[in-house]
Amino acid sequence: MALTSRELLFLQDNIKMMENSIKFMNGVTSVCSDPQIKSMLDTMARDHASDLKTLAKYISNTNLQ
Repeated sequence: MALTSRELLFLQDNIKMMENSIKFMNGVTSVCSDPQIKSMLDTMARDHASDLKTLAKYISNTNLQ
């Protein structure tokens, strides 16, 4: 699958935003005392990490057009 440079930049931007979101959720989880909120944030962080891996595959398995 070939990506344009614009598509590659879009993927890279989204990966960076997901990394920042994961860091934020993990930071909030570490100071949160409510177990339900902690659980929700952990789940969200794991989901984002999974999505991040999926996007990263597109970058590593492509050629630029």
